[in-house]
Amino acid sequence: MKTSPHLIASIILAAALYPVFRWKVVLILVGGVLIDIDHYFWYIYKYKKFGLFSCYKHLTVEAEKNNWKDVIGALFIFHTIEFLLIIVVASFYSEYALILLIGLSVHYLLDFIWHCYLPKRMITNPSIISWILKNIIQKV
Repeated sequence: MKTSPHLIASIILAAALYPVFRWKVVLILVGGVLIDIDHYFWYIYKYKKFGLFSCYKHLTVEAEKNNWKDVIGALFIFHTIEFLLIIVVASFYSEYALILLIGLSVHYLLDFIWHCYLPKRMITNPSIISWILKNIIQKV
């Protein structure tokens, strides 16, 4: 999914919650937009390239052209169940984690909607454990 829908939704949510959380709403932007840095980490891991703009082009334009075949099974660590569980648990103890969780929730919702309508399937791996097990099994 392109960055702009995440950015717009996160800005609107941050503006709405600003009276409650003040400057801490920056964490909504972190959870809503900046967690996509894991796409870049995956791109570096897979292609051994560091171009941020080439990564963005690959994951938006080129991936759609080839029906997301290069992205199937990718592990975006901040988009996993394990990461979500860590943030959920932390949100019971920290207001900062709670605000981050709000941003993450919007991000995950937008990603879910995107997966339903564009690729029409789950193309990335939702679990670190599952990804590790699949890679171990494939190597055997």
